[in-house]
Amino acid sequence: MNNQPLFFRMVFFGIGLLLFAGVAPSALAAGTASGTVISNSATVSYQVGGISQPDVNSGPATFVVDNKIDLTVATTDTASVKVTPGATAQVLTFTVTNTGNATQDFILSATAVSGGAGAFGGTDNFDATSVSIFVDNTSNGTVGTYDPGIDTATSINDLAADGSITVFIVADIPLGRATGDVASYHLVAEARDATTGNALTETAGADTAGSVDIVFADGQGSDTTNDAARDAKHSSQDDYEILTAALTVTKSSAVISDPFNGTTNPKRIPGAVVEYTIQIDNAAGGTTATNVTISDDLSTEVSNGTITFNADSYGGGRGIQVTAPNINGGAATALTNAPDADQGDYGDTAANTVTVTGITLNAGESATVRFQVTVQ
Repeated sequence: MNNQPLFFRMVFFGIGLLLFAGVAPSALAAGTASGTVISNSATVSYQVGGISQPDVNSGPATFVVDNKIDLTVATTDTASVKVTPGATAQVLTFTVTNTGNATQDFILSATAVSGGAGAFGGTDNFDATSVSIFVDNTSNGTVGTYDPGIDTATSINDLAADGSITVFIVADIPLGRATGDVASYHLVAEARDATTGNALTETAGADTAGSVDIVFADGQGSDTTNDAARDAKHSSQDDYEILTAALTVTKSSAVISDPFNGTTNPKRIPGAVVEYTIQIDNAAGGTTATNVTISDDLSTEVSNGTITFNADSYGGGRGIQVTAPNINGGAATALTNAPDADQGDYGDTAANTVTVTGITLNAGESATVRFQVTVQ
């Protein structure tokens, strides 16, 4: 019976230690901050012969919380970024999050996928040019949007534990690409020492309670060539995808009349009237083509005397006919040869040249330009 008070005191002491651990200041998602000193002592109360004796205190047990290096990189784009051939400063957007328990620096790099699968489908088949990386500068109040000339940092400095920041891959798109072409990139972030910016080294061997050890805790990201688990790096993939107009142009001719047969089975003999038709098609599945201009240079034929342009084929002074969805409601329209308010001219924009401007073709639409000549 005399041992019961001491037994209960020891039980309560053990429960108290558990409660102490449970009510410690709540940590962030990243955990207790690296470098935090944790120190506590134990107290034992007891009785002898039913008389309480002075408490006995242990010395403090002290250790320092080590540095868990962890990070995530994730694209914030929910689909491939649609771009046009020749476009400049096109942007892929990512978020870098410090999921470790200490403030860290991060260096950034972009690696091009070479022929592999895109992040959002398709297969990588070209590279962008002038590829750069910039960190979002939120001091202007704009968050998550690339601001040229403002977002100029190329690495991340002093990102706090649980902190996130937006990073942009910015690149130019070469000409000559077709709808559906994909240029895919990984953004790779690597944690660095926040004081020196130097590369981090994981602590080898046994734990040292009184100093800050380093443990790499990151998983492998999308760039499996340059990013492994527990290497202080993480990566995410995003795509540029070409969306453009795909124009095809065909030119054909048909004989309209000749001096002997008239319009009945005419032949292409001297004096015959021949109509040229130029057809422009914008393939389905692409995007709108604007400011479409057709030029047909007849200089060689006119100068060597083989043909002459017929100035009045579709009305007085109207030697050009256009049919386009955005002109006159898509109805065939006779244009004047002279430079004026309509979309065509002959010989003004360029000598001996039929020119038609201002055509807009949505994906799947077509337009035609016609004019007539006389065989000499």
